[in-house]
Amino acid sequence: MVDPFDGEPLPATGTAHGHVKLRDGRLARIAYAYENDPTAAARLHQQAEAFRYLEPASCTPRLHEIVEPRPGLPGGALIVDFIEGHAPRLPDELDAVAESLAAIHALPLPPATSPIPRQDNPFLETLQAIEVNAARFLDKAVPDPQARTEILEELRSVRGLASGLGPQPLAVALADTHPGNFIVDARGTAWFVDLEKVHVGSPAIDLAHATLPTSTLWHPDVAALLTRAEVQSFYDDYLALLTREKARALAPWLMPMRRLTWLRTTLFMARWRVETRSPRDPANAGQWSDSGLEPRMKAHIDSRIDHCFELDAIRAIRSEWL
Repeated sequence: MVDPFDGEPLPATGTAHGHVKLRDGRLARIAYAYENDPTAAARLHQQAEAFRYLEPASCTPRLHEIVEPRPGLPGGALIVDFIEGHAPRLPDELDAVAESLAAIHALPLPPATSPIPRQDNPFLETLQAIEVNAARFLDKAVPDPQARTEILEELRSVRGLASGLGPQPLAVALADTHPGNFIVDARGTAWFVDLEKVHVGSPAIDLAHATLPTSTLWHPDVAALLTRAEVQSFYDDYLALLTREKARALAPWLMPMRRLTWLRTTLFMARWRVETRSPRDPANAGQWSDSGLEPRMKAHIDSRIDHCFELDAIRAIRSEWL
């Protein structure tokens, strides 16, 4: 049995997993969970299935072993390949990100019996989750009434789009494609390394999440602001890798899902700000905590969230589509 703690702990950059580079050169992804969490094992195996299913795309780490939850390791761990490289340099390595996303999105959909979650209507289901977070966290997270008004206006506008959109193309989507979740190796391949949120959903949300300021500024090793021309070039690179039929079917969804993804990332940050700054609530088993984050990462995230809730920053993003 592999000991997932037998190696070099890596800096903590997220709230869902810790990472240890093992003595044999592989990586242990140690899932965070509370003791006696009845859902931990199911989440671990769901993520393991995502690693298995995406392996043919050749741009996600290969899964070697599952270390089941146990005392002292309540969330369990996955043993995967360690990918040597760096965070994407933007905009120069956006083409590598586009190639990896196209390869993943080209995979066949998993069967209905797969533990990988499925959204039948990604637009409406994502919108509903955003509205729940807005009701719970927006007032507490954003003290500026004008900034809140801008966010709520965008939410109403996007809700109004729902009735005018037809069926959406589905793919195996990643959902958390901010550039800090990619590692570019010496050959120029962009490896996607955080498969916790893999699901059947909209490929357009992955494209948006890779290029919105709320994503490109999130990780301190990236921290880049893309121009509109650079974003357009990324979308063009991605669409050029699809068949003409698939590109045509996806095109009407690119801007609606971009707007929706901005709202999703913004309300994600609202929840982050509220829950990480609140005392531990024993009744909220899913409360987020940033207490284990590497200090540089924590300080950077706090500053980026502050910036993204500034009125000028919100208006600058909305000007892209308004």
